[in-house]
Amino acid sequence: MDKLFSIFRHNNPKFYDASLSTHIKTNGVYKSTVSIEPFDFEVFDVSGTRAGRRKWVHCLERVQYVIFVVDLNGYCQRLEEDLDANQMLDALEVFEKTVTQPVTAEVPVFLFLNKADLFKKTIASKPISDYFADYTGGTDYYQASQYFANRFARLDKRPPGKLYCYMTDSLDTASFQKAWRQVQQKMIYTTLKY
Repeated sequence: MDKLFSIFRHNNPKFYDASLSTHIKTNGVYKSTVSIEPFDFEVFDVSGTRAGRRKWVHCLERVQYVIFVVDLNGYCQRLEEDLDANQMLDALEVFEKTVTQPVTAEVPVFLFLNKADLFKKTIASKPISDYFADYTGGTDYYQASQYFANRFARLDKRPPGKLYCYMTDSLDTASFQKAWRQVQQKMIYTTLKY
């Protein structure tokens, strides 16, 4: 993991592109340290599977930030461990449980709605309204992405200014890097503030 962050820091575009197209399933909780000068942050990469969630609840106890990643393209997909459950509905439920924990009441949450590029293609052939009856925006990417961003935002009952939402593409390194720079700036600002 340290090597991975080192390679990212040195902007190796070939590795960066390859790493974004690789999916490694997380089973458990993995801790690493990320340096954002002048601070070192402990980062916990946790499993999103239902079985893995029991293992990461304790990670919220001293959390200062939450980075919550959602596959936008999951609106029309099923969970691997429960073929009757929709991935997006499951993500919405887990998100709500996360932001309503007392320990996250004052914590900034960075919501990454990822795979926007795949989502843009999929909505043309798999209407969102087939999966979410209240959706009325057709195949318009902006309306579709805002629909899901708003669904997540409505679940966050905390004071305004605690949720930051980013649309990122699965293979576009520039979109991710831009969002990550903004997250880093907010993390440093928040750390200095307290």
